Amino acid sequence: MRVFDLHCDTLTAPAPFAGHVTLEHSAFEVWAQVFAVCVPDRLQGQAAAAFFDHALALYEARRAEIESVCRPILALENGNALCGDLRRLDMLAAKRVKIITLTWNGENELGYGAHCNPRLGLKDFGKQAVQRMLDLGIFPDVSHLNPAGFWEVMELAGLSREQRSDGMAPQVLATHSNCAAVCPHPRNLDDGQLRAIFACEGLVGLNLYPEFLGGAGTAEDLARHLAHLYALGGERHAALGSDFDGCEVHPSLAGPEGLEALDRELARLGLTQAQRVRFFWENADRVINRPPP
Repeated sequence: MRVFDLHCDTLTAPAPFAGHVTLEHSAFEVWAQVFAVCVPDRLQGQAAAAFFDHALALYEARRAEIESVCRPILALENGNALCGDLRRLDMLAAKRVKIITLTWNGENELGYGAHCNPRLGLKDFGKQAVQRMLDLGIFPDVSHLNPAGFWEVMELAGLSREQRSDGMAPQVLATHSNCAAVCPHPRNLDDGQLRAIFACEGLVGLNLYPEFLGGAGTAEDLARHLAHLYALGGERHAALGSDFDGCEVHPSLAGPEGLEALDRELARLGLTQAQRVRFFWENADRVINRPPP
């Protein structure tokens, strides 16, 4: 089994690598893991940057150990760590950060999160930052972003696509968000948003948090979100965004063993092997490992 997980909060968990994600050797044939540095909304300016830098130092100190069990990919969750300075984007690119979740649930220098007024769009710095991210090949992540900000990101990605000569569409990610039509939660995306991500060849990583899945948060609940994505035309865009170590997960799905069980349950529920391989590996591998611009 190959697994590509678009989001976990392991680096900033109270006890890193002692929860859902550990550094024990995985049974997966290949395991690619996005490690997001989740910076709290309460931190601003240099305090937010220092929080990110501390987590990055932890990652670097254990990098060889991490790479012995998986293929790690770095992400920043919450643009407050940019401190309103575009030069920090170049620094993050040099540190091989591949994904930036623009906001968490509140307001920062880029814009407004899912718990803010849904009609408030990106701030001027947010527009500049998204454009610079697209130029650098860093994926904008719209998980946690409010609706107005979402649509402005999609507009900027569309303008960038029109200006490029290589024919490659800038891709937007929702690394750990689910379907609002299945479970109406402010953190989930409506059908128009999902179709917009599909149209730019992006990804929707399904989150295992029961509150976003609905029901008890079991494999059956996740299968409903997958079925909805497929009905909208998203079979090439559905991926896993577990949110391990950042949320509670149903015990049957927790950790690598839970993902193996999830694969078996999805097979029992009628998903073909090809569909499961696309969900767990191929879609994310195709997008994230595309050559940079």
